[in-house]
Amino acid sequence: MTRHKLPFWTGAGGIESHPETPESYTVASTDALANGPRCVVVWGSKDMRKYNSRPGLKKLDNGARKVAPTYGREAFITFVEKGGGMLVFDNDAERLVAHMLGFDPRVRRIQAQPFAVDLVEGKLLRSAEQRDAARRKYAGRKGASIYTPDFYVERADGKQLALEVKLQGFVGADADHDRLDQATQVLSTYGHDVARVVMPNTTHHPLRPNIGLLHAAAQRPDLRPTEEVVERVGEVADAGASTLFDFARGLEVSVNLIPSLVVYGVLSADILISHLEGLTPLEPAYGGLDHLHVMERLVQ
Repeated sequence: MTRHKLPFWTGAGGIESHPETPESYTVASTDALANGPRCVVVWGSKDMRKYNSRPGLKKLDNGARKVAPTYGREAFITFVEKGGGMLVFDNDAERLVAHMLGFDPRVRRIQAQPFAVDLVEGKLLRSAEQRDAARRKYAGRKGASIYTPDFYVERADGKQLALEVKLQGFVGADADHDRLDQATQVLSTYGHDVARVVMPNTTHHPLRPNIGLLHAAAQRPDLRPTEEVVERVGEVADAGASTLFDFARGLEVSVNLIPSLVVYGVLSADILISHLEGLTPLEPAYGGLDHLHVMERLVQ
């Protein structure tokens, strides 16, 4: 892999701090889309002081809880339009959930690390400064005092959700469950529902690559299906098409365009159980987008 010295913001791939100057970085991996970056992974350099702050991430890491304030901690930076643009996370599961919420048609807006919940006084702390003050106030106190959800989700139907994201097999100890129960009681008074989304803990699970494909397709409005393609879907299905390859041949489109047909409700697939590949079962969606409502199936 070629390595180049670049300024901090590359917009093209993973970057890590370069020891020569605090403003110089080195490309560590490439992960780009035609119209912009999908994800930038930032690693702290071993050559820098362990707890130096990351001034370059300050504008992005602006939630109630700072996820990557110092070098030595991974930072997953990605673009989600419904999240206001660039977002930063400290784990890949949250990045994937952000992408999944981004193409969910019911979701109007999301916010990462949106607020903290004061479990003692039963109120919301809207800024990092308020959260830090509460932590100092409750220092030494036994039991949970503060909880910060991973996401705030505002849906088109007016429903407001606070999401906790976990990996399958790592859903937390009893103390974590008790803290979430306390936070649920507080958030209910503010009209927020609480859900714990458990993501698959394996790179082989079909949901992981499917989320990436659909997120990429959602960033390409220029690939929106034409009226001709939409009108021919039923005809192709009636002729016996039932797999991804069948519909690609029948519609005379590249298999690379199939994710766009799924995102825009032309074709339907169960993205939770099947990889989007040649023999994947597909069927006409006729404008329906229920197949993109995945989050509830991951709630535990």
